[in-house]
Amino acid sequence: MVESHAASARQRIGIGWPLTAGVALGIAAFCADLADGPLRTVLQFVASTGFAWGCAAFAAAYPARTRRGAAAAAVIVLCTATGCYYWLNLPGGLRPGGEFGPLLRAFGYWMLLSVAGGAPLGALAHAVRADGARRAAIAAGIACGLLAGAGIAIVAAPLFTGDALRGGPATGALQAAAGITVATWSFARRRGPRAWPLYGIAALAACTAGALAWSAVEAVPVMGF
Repeated sequence: MVESHAASARQRIGIGWPLTAGVALGIAAFCADLADGPLRTVLQFVASTGFAWGCAAFAAAYPARTRRGAAAAAVIVLCTATGCYYWLNLPGGLRPGGEFGPLLRAFGYWMLLSVAGGAPLGALAHAVRADGARRAAIAAGIACGLLAGAGIAIVAAPLFTGDALRGGPATGALQAAAGITVATWSFARRRGPRAWPLYGIAALAACTAGALAWSAVEAVPVMGF
């Protein structure tokens, strides 16, 4: 009975941190929409970018003991943040003339992406920490592409399409640099051997694929984060 209560307590602690992080992220993203000037710029970067949301999910998943737990933690963060953000935006859609339908479509779209993107990102975080050298290097490289892809897409969009994505080149470059830094740091601090050349190759390929994927995500005509 004592062991059962201890296990239950560990489960509550494990779920509580991703839930708390998700609520905080959703509230911060909502506040970023309301802020002006330099504060808006800062809040947008830390709470309303692809890097910020991916980084929050990756960080929550990294300490998990199992791959399934890591995937669940990342999904919980992203789904909670998405639900919190759109719940806070709901009164605007209910007002006369408010856009309630688009709000629901955006909620469904980002909730689907939260599951589809959170599960692999969480599994990658676990692999970086716990798997062998080669698998960890490949996982870290793929995570690098996921975390930096949004920023790279912003930087590259005007060069290839002539159209600017949300944000500007400076913001995109900052997101890309931050994503690469987080992925590289997480790989560097893992225990055990590290296959750096393999990580570099995987990161280069994943950053290219990640930028293309984020361009496709941003091309869908729904409200953003």
